[in-house]
Amino acid sequence: MAPIVSIEGVANALRDACGTDASITCRTVYNVTHSNYLASGAEVFLGTPVKIVLILLIAAVVRALLHRFIRRATGRAASGRSGGPLRGLRSNTLLGAFGDPTVLLERRRQRAGTVGSLLRSVTSIIIFGLAFLTILGEIGLNLAPIVASAGVLGIAVGFGAQNLVRDFLSGTFMLLEDQYGVGDVIDVGPVSGTVEAVSLRMTRLRDVEGTVWYVRNGEITRVGNKSQQWARAVLDVPLDYDTEVAAAKRILVTTADELWKDDKWASLILSEPEVWGMETMTADGYTLRIAIKTQPLKQWDVARELRERVRSSLSTAGIDLGTVQRSEVVMVDDDDDRPAEAEDETGGVPSQPGGAGQGAGEQSAPRLDPPASAPSSAGAASAGASSAGASAGSGGGPGGGAGSR
Repeated sequence: MAPIVSIEGVANALRDACGTDASITCRTVYNVTHSNYLASGAEVFLGTPVKIVLILLIAAVVRALLHRFIRRATGRAASGRSGGPLRGLRSNTLLGAFGDPTVLLERRRQRAGTVGSLLRSVTSIIIFGLAFLTILGEIGLNLAPIVASAGVLGIAVGFGAQNLVRDFLSGTFMLLEDQYGVGDVIDVGPVSGTVEAVSLRMTRLRDVEGTVWYVRNGEITRVGNKSQQWARAVLDVPLDYDTEVAAAKRILVTTADELWKDDKWASLILSEPEVWGMETMTADGYTLRIAIKTQPLKQWDVARELRERVRSSLSTAGIDLGTVQRSEVVMVDDDDDRPAEAEDETGGVPSQPGGAGQGAGEQSAPRLDPPASAPSSAGAASAGASSAGASAGSGGGPGGGAGSR
């Protein structure tokens, strides 16, 4: 007779072979072979590796789909047809309404490529991080201590690398908000120059002298972008008060209009030049200001050409540019010369009376009597000499005066 097989017995046998949570692989092998050894071996050597492979395959497929979506979205942004989550990267936001189409297209492409690279990196880290945690769970490791340790480690790294985290956050928002990019001329406070490279942590600038500056994104508190959307060339022309304001304004308006109508410069100027009028008034003269709206990064070229034309037009009209006059004050200390001058005029040093009111540290100047006109005889000279020896400062001869000096 065939042995009696109960459902409870089969369940117990399957539980002994594959455990309480039997996988499909273990159940299939046990149903085919009815062997606990083969079923448990299949679970170890086939079930877990197959699950890991499936997890990695699913993660790779999801990552590929997200990357494809990001590439398509950034491609539309690069061509000026952005939409969806990247709607904020439209061409007018990235580049402005004016500028050289070739330069603007290249800048748009760089912006879209940078943002797309950032999004692809973030999605790859998130997807494979989740896949790694899932694989650890399939192996049998307890994820609770790992997650807790990772949280504590993340907090410690966050406190220890605050500057690095701040640099990354500043760089991320800088790229998403399109504050500046490669090719822009910016002023970040201490330095100003052309942006050569931008990353999440660092911005590389090159100034007009060719010096390369590396500025951390977290240290940038303000940014002045001189090449976004449009620029303006501003020129202040100094003039003397002898020059009539109306005549000078007519000459400046004519010169600026000629520059605007020139075929070589018309493509760089976006609107009609404006002469705003008198800007400053000083004791030396006044200045008239000219403003011309130009394409980005072209304001310096237009300003140089405008200076040359204004100088030529004023010279042709017989108007000289104003000169800055400077007053120079020279301080001469003649204290040392006064005693010599007084001595030359009087033939000696002027007397300064001394008294009890003088301080102890001050020494009174010696008294010198004026020289006598001429001694009458040799006896008078000897009498004067003896008198100088008896009373200091009371002798009347030249010998006494010389001795006192």
